[in-house]
Amino acid sequence: EVQRARQELYPLKIRPDDVALLQFTSGSVARPKGVVVSHANLLANVEAINQQGLRVGPNDVAVSWLPLYHDMGLIGFAVAPLIERVPVILLPPLAFLRRPARWLRAIARHRGTISYGPNFAYALTVKRVRPAEIEGLDLSSWRVAGCGAEPIRAATLDAFARAFAPHGFRREAFVPSYGMAEATLAVSFEMAGEGARYDDVHGPSLYEEGVARPSSPEHPEAVRLVRCGRAIDGHAIAIFALDDAGSERPLPERAVGEIRLQGPSLMQGYFNDPERTAEVMAGGWFQTGDLGYLVDGDLVVCGRLKELIIVNGRNFHPQDIEWTAGRVAGVRPGNVVAFGVPGVDRERVIVVFETSLPGEADRQQVGATVRQVVQEALGLSVDEVRAVAPGALPKTSSGKLQRLLTRRLYVEGALDGRKGPRDFDRIDYTRELLRSQLSFLVNRLTRPTREPA
Repeated sequence: EVQRARQELYPLKIRPDDVALLQFTSGSVARPKGVVVSHANLLANVEAINQQGLRVGPNDVAVSWLPLYHDMGLIGFAVAPLIERVPVILLPPLAFLRRPARWLRAIARHRGTISYGPNFAYALTVKRVRPAEIEGLDLSSWRVAGCGAEPIRAATLDAFARAFAPHGFRREAFVPSYGMAEATLAVSFEMAGEGARYDDVHGPSLYEEGVARPSSPEHPEAVRLVRCGRAIDGHAIAIFALDDAGSERPLPERAVGEIRLQGPSLMQGYFNDPERTAEVMAGGWFQTGDLGYLVDGDLVVCGRLKELIIVNGRNFHPQDIEWTAGRVAGVRPGNVVAFGVPGVDRERVIVVFETSLPGEADRQQVGATVRQVVQEALGLSVDEVRAVAPGALPKTSSGKLQRLLTRRLYVEGALDGRKGPRDFDRIDYTRELLRSQLSFLVNRLTRPTREPA
């Protein structure tokens, strides 16, 4: 009787290679990919996070506002703390977005030692927190200020450290890291307690030659990039040329190429998509689609091969933006390109469309409508909309739009003879984020539901 009761209570015999969860990659409207994560994948990654990345101890307290439907929130601040019995203080994401000081106050109140956020979270906090909100605040307990999930900017980390040093924050707490859903979560960490380290390189060599040549920080063409540390134990990071589909010839240090990964945290594959799985795992290395290089064994991420646009921790597919904008009257359907370019604190979103309208006033009105419909449909604020003449957008011989070439022409100021982008003042992050979240929710709630068949 006892044995039968035990079998009813514990009906499953779980093996390491059994599926623990399907972790869907982020997306806007496009169908996301289901990442198959096994129990072995999950435990390998969590162990590396706790022991190597964060160096969790008995006195640690985690504080997080990250949504639990995001891999950083779910794995990093639900599963990982559970394994090590670390207390976790959870804040609603919107509570942070409305008032970033709540994040800092929660860390101070609960003597939090570990907290993470994307680059935009640190920039938003610097921008919006008022001195009166944090008077007497003590952040000296915060030993791991992790940063990941989107491109990390040295200027953001420096600004945060300067702003909150008077309140006990130590820049040695910064832990830049790199990861993705296909690796369960984490791939690499900077050493906890050492702070963020930068790599100053010659910009033209980096972007034109694909070589990260060291440069003096004072050089006018220097680019400062953030090191994301070494691969977690049992894993490997290598850089390969983009045309090395079989991952046969790793590139030397400081050569820029595609970041590829191996290790026990790597997914079993994409759910019900064996062709895509075989494509990204060719040669036994997972092809991330990100561009980077290695220096002294540390990973430096310097761009994205794939055309995904990441804004404030959310991923957007260019095709979704283009399809939405293409429905606006005055836009030539199928002749819209969306892409991201580096901004002051986050990636800026640019939409370029072809139109036959000759008048500047009419073009500006169409551009304003494009901004509005993209905001309403996707919850995304477009930074710049540009109208060009029919035929101005480059295409392949088969008629496909060339997004990367369009982006390059835009950056170089060669698109339709117009000037290139200029530096913009920092935007009002709170207004943008709230508008983005509310528009997205309204769109979801008002979308007609399908009747069951």
